[in-house]
Amino acid sequence: MAIFGNALTIVVLLVILIILETGKVNEFSGLVLQESHEAEHFHPHTRHRRNELRAEFEYEVDLELNVTDIATVDYLRSLFNTASYSITLDPAVNITHTHITTVCYPSGTSFQCKCEDEYLWSYGNCNTYGACDEIIEDACTCINSIPFTGQYCQPKRVCRRDAEGLQCRCENNYVWPCDMCATYGECDGDANSTCTCIRAIPTEGQSCQSAQQNITRCPLTTTSPSTASITPAVFYEYQASVQLHISEINRLRTILNNISYPIKIDSHTQISNISISTVCDPSSGGLQCKCEDQYRWSCDQCLLYGSCDNITNDTCGCINALPLNGQYCQAVDQHNFTPCPQTTGNPLSTTSPFTHEYLVSVQLNTTEVTVVNLLRTVVNNMSYPIHINSQIELTDINISTVCSPNSGSFQCKCENGYRWSCDQCVMHGPCDSITDDTCGCINTIPPVGQYCQSVYQHNFTTCSPTTTAALPTTPPVVYEYLISIELITTDITIINKVRAILRNISYPISINNHINIYDIHISTVCSPSSGGFQCKCEDGYRWPCDQCLMFRPCDSITDHTCGCINRIPPDGQYCQSGYQHNFTACPVTTPIPTPTEFTTYPSTTAPTTRQLEHTLQSPFLKMGATTQVCQSSGTTPDLHATLEQRQGSVITDFVVQTKQVDQNEMTEANTHFTEALQSVAAVIGSVIVHFFSSGSVSTPDETYTGKTMTLICGPTSTDNIKIGTVSDSVWKFNDLEIKSERIKIDSSNNQSKLIVKNVIPADAGRYECILKSRDFNFIQSGVVKEAQIKQAPIVQVQSKINVKCKQGQKQPLQCCVQSPYKVTWYNGSSLLISENVEKNCIKYDYEMKSCNGSQAEEKVFTCKVDEPKGYEQTTKLTIFTEGIECNDSEYGAGRAGDRATKSCDKGQEGNKTAECQKTGKWTLVEDICVIIKINQLFTASQDLVVEKVPNFVAELSETVSGSAKEIANSSATISAIVNILNNIANVSTNVNETVMQNVLNTIDVIIGDDAKKSWGFLNEKANNASSALLGSLETLTNGLDGRFSIATERITLNRTTFNNSFTGDLNTNFFIKIPHTDIFNVFITTITFPTLSNVMPVRNSTFDTTAINNNVNATSNETHETNDAINAAVVLVKIDATIQSVTLSYKKLNTSLSQNPQCVFWNFTLFDNLGAWDNEGCTFVSDENDNVTCHCNHLTSFSILMSTRVPPLVRKLLDIITYIGVGISLASLVICLIIEGCVWKVITRNSTAFMRHVSIINTALSLLIADICFIIGAAIAKNPSENPGENYDVPVGPCSTATFFMHFFYLALFFWMLVSALLLFYRTVMVFSHMSKSTMLAIGFSLGYGCPLIIAMITVAVTASNNGYIRDREACWLNWNETKALLAFVIPALTIVVINILIVIVVLFKMMRRGVGDTVQRDEKHTLIVILRCVAILTPLFGLTWSLGVGTMVSPTNRGIHIAFASFNSFQGFFILLFGTLFDSKIRMILSRRVPRLSTSSSKSTSTGIFTFSGINLINRLRRRQYHYRVSEAENSNSSGASESFMYI
Repeated sequence: MAIFGNALTIVVLLVILIILETGKVNEFSGLVLQESHEAEHFHPHTRHRRNELRAEFEYEVDLELNVTDIATVDYLRSLFNTASYSITLDPAVNITHTHITTVCYPSGTSFQCKCEDEYLWSYGNCNTYGACDEIIEDACTCINSIPFTGQYCQPKRVCRRDAEGLQCRCENNYVWPCDMCATYGECDGDANSTCTCIRAIPTEGQSCQSAQQNITRCPLTTTSPSTASITPAVFYEYQASVQLHISEINRLRTILNNISYPIKIDSHTQISNISISTVCDPSSGGLQCKCEDQYRWSCDQCLLYGSCDNITNDTCGCINALPLNGQYCQAVDQHNFTPCPQTTGNPLSTTSPFTHEYLVSVQLNTTEVTVVNLLRTVVNNMSYPIHINSQIELTDINISTVCSPNSGSFQCKCENGYRWSCDQCVMHGPCDSITDDTCGCINTIPPVGQYCQSVYQHNFTTCSPTTTAALPTTPPVVYEYLISIELITTDITIINKVRAILRNISYPISINNHINIYDIHISTVCSPSSGGFQCKCEDGYRWPCDQCLMFRPCDSITDHTCGCINRIPPDGQYCQSGYQHNFTACPVTTPIPTPTEFTTYPSTTAPTTRQLEHTLQSPFLKMGATTQVCQSSGTTPDLHATLEQRQGSVITDFVVQTKQVDQNEMTEANTHFTEALQSVAAVIGSVIVHFFSSGSVSTPDETYTGKTMTLICGPTSTDNIKIGTVSDSVWKFNDLEIKSERIKIDSSNNQSKLIVKNVIPADAGRYECILKSRDFNFIQSGVVKEAQIKQAPIVQVQSKINVKCKQGQKQPLQCCVQSPYKVTWYNGSSLLISENVEKNCIKYDYEMKSCNGSQAEEKVFTCKVDEPKGYEQTTKLTIFTEGIECNDSEYGAGRAGDRATKSCDKGQEGNKTAECQKTGKWTLVEDICVIIKINQLFTASQDLVVEKVPNFVAELSETVSGSAKEIANSSATISAIVNILNNIANVSTNVNETVMQNVLNTIDVIIGDDAKKSWGFLNEKANNASSALLGSLETLTNGLDGRFSIATERITLNRTTFNNSFTGDLNTNFFIKIPHTDIFNVFITTITFPTLSNVMPVRNSTFDTTAINNNVNATSNETHETNDAINAAVVLVKIDATIQSVTLSYKKLNTSLSQNPQCVFWNFTLFDNLGAWDNEGCTFVSDENDNVTCHCNHLTSFSILMSTRVPPLVRKLLDIITYIGVGISLASLVICLIIEGCVWKVITRNSTAFMRHVSIINTALSLLIADICFIIGAAIAKNPSENPGENYDVPVGPCSTATFFMHFFYLALFFWMLVSALLLFYRTVMVFSHMSKSTMLAIGFSLGYGCPLIIAMITVAVTASNNGYIRDREACWLNWNETKALLAFVIPALTIVVINILIVIVVLFKMMRRGVGDTVQRDEKHTLIVILRCVAILTPLFGLTWSLGVGTMVSPTNRGIHIAFASFNSFQGFFILLFGTLFDSKIRMILSRRVPRLSTSSSKSTSTGIFTFSGINLINRLRRRQYHYRVSEAENSNSSGASESFMYI
């Protein structure tokens, strides 16, 4: 801290030095006031001799420092208060005093700026920014904003109103200078050169001057003193120039012309006139700046920038550029324009402009020497001067200094023409010889940013003369420091390693040329013991006696020291070295066997009577005593004290009763008490007096959550006490000391303030403060009731709305707030008329009036809470005229790249923001909706102390369980809960079963399946919440105490002990075996998480983090593609020892996965502590019976990763098969349809053949169109294998169209295959039944196209409204993850496949029965061959190969199933051509012009192909026999005798 303070002081002094040396005061943001005006004029770069007499200047410099640590501000206060003045910067510059004036810090959503002592805010600032304390005598000490004008608190002036106005009086030793007395009038009647009172507040913030300064005296006049009182006030007139960037200049002119002047700012300031002077607008690639009426450009500006009108009267009205120095047109009636120069010949050469020369140093950091060489070449080849603009040019550029590493340090060498000065060479050590009082190289980089100086421009100081013999006579001063470092670890092996490392280090260790480490030792080791801690000293170190007695020794006290105590000292003390520390002797006590009474009369100046009765028993100090003090003089009357000593301790309690308390007299009385006990026992330390106030801590009447609450503690009028100056204060909340960054304690004089920021309901309770003052404690308490802390109004609006412009259309704007608050819409300051739409919600309809502009128009509306004031939210309405890219009910309309924000659900605070993608979908990019109660618990967890942990985790568990559904759907709430658990883990040191039960109940809610989507969003956004959750559990596990088991719905914890080895089978999901370890009675804790795969991301050490990093800033939702999945429970194993070998066996969660098992553990340190799975130290053993066995050499959180896809090479093969098969199928289907068209009339002469070929044609047509849509969809979407690294989001419009037609025609394919199967079943089972063509055709088209159309349309209607119809990425197909729309295809398709399989089985059964008595042909002697042939033909025609899709779902990594599925189904069109058309002999004969001989039967006969749709003919065909069947109508039929015969030849 001291180094920081010194550095800060140096920076401040350097800034002041720059100001004084350069004179360019206006370049600094702080206000610089010049107190004296007697300096002679000289140019800032003109050199003067240092011994030349100069006039003195006094400056007041305001500097602004940005810090976030209050300790830094306190340090600066103490530094400035104790600094000695004056501080000499050089012989001509001194700093006389330094003060802090203003301290600003955040307060709620704004800032508060408070003045330090002796400083105040003026009335104008208090009124403008709002005072946060009382305005007393036109001043305040605190305002509610940071002044944008850069103003700060001003020194106190005691200004009061009297009958005639204000009087400002100076404090002692301060006076007003003569000019102030004359300007404002003196009111003390002093006729000297100064006065102590004036009759007004100075307008420029001047304050009284020290009487010890040289104050200018008033000129001698004969005016009577009374004339000062009638001197009128001096008025100052300022002209302010304001630059505006606007397009509607005429409207501004109108506004300014209609203003009535003057405009009063406050009682001292008014605006007399506002005019437009200059208007600049683009013209022919540049700017023209024209003057308004009564304003002109001066002649020099006209000549410099070129006039765009005539120069008349040495002025012009227009120039061709915007002046760089911020100049504007000047008023004709106020400005004296300089005449234009009269030039003859070349007048410019006679008067050259004054030139300022600057030397600019630039530091370049590079590690490549080639860069330095290249820079040398570039600089040497430049031609000078280099013109920057018309007024600035570079005359020369040189490299002066090059610093490079050298033997662990640096060497800084000068370039040619540059040298180090002698003082730098001596200070840092030269690395070459010192010649001519300079050197060319030093052995370090100067810390103050100095560089080598030019030998042509710099006068080097002569080296001080030295003699060689003088050096050893004055040895350098060596400072020795003792540094204590605290190491927190739970692994005993680390301590042993540290011991070994420290023993093997050779000393001293050189840090640099000035610092060495001579020795490093471990002094103290603290470890848990029986619910507490024991702190043991290492060899050579001991605890002093007072520490042993205070914290109880755990070994014997010898030589006034002990080696172990039973607690960690709270004040950061450690064991002391027995060789370097003088230990204080323990107090000597003499056991007294019997009670003894005595009376002590201490000698005092005032007559005092004291009586002490005591009892002392051995071996413990057990004392009961009564002390009476009767004092006849002084201010403390009749003080009665009752003293009681605690058993077995050295702490004494006594109660004092008195009518009036004076802290000084009470402290004096306590010294006599110590003297009275000397003969009984030694009193260690001082006697502390505790005074309990009868008053109460001052609390505010009401405070809203999120705001700041201030409590004030101090003596009241009823206390009748004088406590003196408060040296320190301690605050307690519910009997626990407050130690929170959220709460600030501010003590001053005799009171203390407790400032509670971001108030929550949990801040209600009992507060107690202790004001400490010289062995005297003032104690006061107070209660903040729950009714005093009110829930702040939560205004819910849609922050960003995009809408397409449509004239006359109304856009509703809704605003809601919780009861009992009310809200109102405003447009700027205008109240908007709204209507109530529901409880505590209002709506305003904004009507769009014009849509002519091409640019988007933005409107801002504000929804404000009526009471209390200050709570509001804005809605930004963007009205555009371009086309709509995205549109849904949640985020509305928008163009690509537009962002829309919606409010959170009821009971939450925050918002959700989505961005419109080019794909036509809104993508969620930010979700900060947090449940209010959880957010309040998170704030409370930041103040958590170990004593509050049990009650806090119980409340957390209850809150989370009551809002489980809402939490699972809120990623921000889950992240907040993880942060709460992390805070609990950091505080907890001893975790019992109850605490852990509540923690696991909380975690159980956020790791369920319903929270998977929220965790996915967090992991996509590079949020390490999942890693933090697992880390918190590991930390809590380290603090577990005792044996117990806990089981929740999703978590199982078991904590037990083992000796030497351990074997455990945890719920059949996990098996662990630890072999012989040679350690005994050691605790082992295992926690099993079967569902933590929902939480942990699937990334390992080879993960490409650029995908996540890009996704954080992008909106394409691009995620890293991974083929792995967590396929086992995540198991956390902790042992209080080091384990070198452990065997783990996991039961698979998905038994269908078998590819590439990886044994991994969660490594928290990977990817900049983002965390990932790592396999270091773990090896795969086996994968048998759905159990994966691993072996590891360490313990932490384990699981297994397994591949979810076939290998990349197989996927590429599948793509090739698919594309080739679909191509062949398309060609085959076209050929099939052509052939069917050619033979249609000949082949469809009976109803059965007609319906069969109708089914084949529609099956082929449906598959053809579906495959074409498939190719279109594949072209629209992009997949990672073909387009690596691109955006895989699919365009919603085109992809939805392709998906709909694919869905419809693939379903039509299946239903027409069902029609074919039903036709076969009909003609096989019901041979003698007859159905007309029209009936069969109606049934066929109803099933073939009607059912698919109904299913496809219902799917769109149900899922499209929620953007769940199609997949988001990689492919155009039905959605699965969100809406399960894919079931609308899978269920009908699989149902039809099952039905067709049953029909094939029935047909085969009929075949076998019909063929039992038939004669067997010589070439087909086995029925099995016939059955196989039938199955081979019917399988592709009835779509039976699609049943392989079930296999791909059941076993997603099986290569054979994937290849078979892709082959059969991509070639299905070819199979339809082959088996449905070409295998039909009738078609073949027609095509070959060979017509078969027909039967001469009187009945009409028709020869069909392989499908006669008579079961018997089918069997005969398949068995290659010539059977003749005549199937006629029933004999009792009333038909005309026409019948159908089915003959197979």
